[in-house]
Amino acid sequence: MTTSIPAGRVSAHGEESALVQEWLRKDLVRVREALQSLVAQPHSRIEEPIAYAVEHSGRLLRPTLVLLSSYLLAEEPGRRTHRRVIEGAAVVETLHIATLHHDDVIDNAQVRRGRPSVNAKYGTATALLTGDYLLARCMQGAAALGRSHLLAMAQTLADMCVGQMLESSRLHDPFRTEPEYYAAVSGKTARLLRTAASMGVLGGKPEKGAQAALESFGNDLGMAFQIWDDILDICSTETGKEPAKDILNGVYTLPVIYAVQDSPDVLLPLLSAQPLSADRCRAVVEAVQASGAITRAAEVAQRYTANALLAVESHPATAAHAPLVRRCLRDLVGTFASRHPALGALRDATGPGPGPEAEDRSPAA
Repeated sequence: MTTSIPAGRVSAHGEESALVQEWLRKDLVRVREALQSLVAQPHSRIEEPIAYAVEHSGRLLRPTLVLLSSYLLAEEPGRRTHRRVIEGAAVVETLHIATLHHDDVIDNAQVRRGRPSVNAKYGTATALLTGDYLLARCMQGAAALGRSHLLAMAQTLADMCVGQMLESSRLHDPFRTEPEYYAAVSGKTARLLRTAASMGVLGGKPEKGAQAALESFGNDLGMAFQIWDDILDICSTETGKEPAKDILNGVYTLPVIYAVQDSPDVLLPLLSAQPLSADRCRAVVEAVQASGAITRAAEVAQRYTANALLAVESHPATAAHAPLVRRCLRDLVGTFASRHPALGALRDATGPGPGPEAEDRSPAA
């Protein structure tokens, strides 16, 4: 049976929160080790580009989601996480890294996470082949977890491709609609986070409906994360990517869609002149920022975040530990929110929910 947090016990609550953070830190070390093992290959001549991709794998958002989802089902915080959960997290991250290789080739991106992309450093052919190799290793890892997980990863990859193709079908289209944007994002981004969250069941036999709750949790977080990323592409110079790259590539995301709705007389003439010059791109960014589009997009992300948390707070199998996961998500949201004021509202969406968590909140929380 799962344990819950007693009401009115601030110190115990804080201790459990710290325990989860340490639990997560140790498990992410194990995930990195499993990732290195999964993608290892016997030929030293091709080791460098693969190592280059994997050794700088960012903040491990997707493995973190696998782990947090498994913690929601844990009998008690801090118990050693099952090996299959760790392996599932490595499989998910391998798929993510592989798709980044292909994305950078498609976009001709020269920078990834603040350093040269694989295609910029090693060339397009090596980047494509490295991505293909990582996809193959991902599927091998999924097969080792069982037939259902292999099928899930294969369907995830298919859905990601569909999402990317939907996005590509509307490049440089200033009349791209909000539903078209959501359809693309649900495939290219949210689908993998949905799969990542579902991997939380690898640690045991969950109660009926628990996997569906985790999938809803992951899907809605994925939608929110993509919207945040799209806002930061326009507003931040601290993302490790070229600023306003989406606009230059003709990918008009939710903030741009809203800005076109609000100020068509300003945006449509700017976006209709292709290719978009650097000066016109700056003008588009300024127009988007001057409109209410950033705040509107942030509010949508906030709703998705709230729905994600509701999915796990309302299911009996996951409700007991949901407050602890909420705190971890709040820390993660803080890394986004610090980059633009409009994202500050998102921290409220991951703030303490109803019950003991809200009652025990200290001013410093």
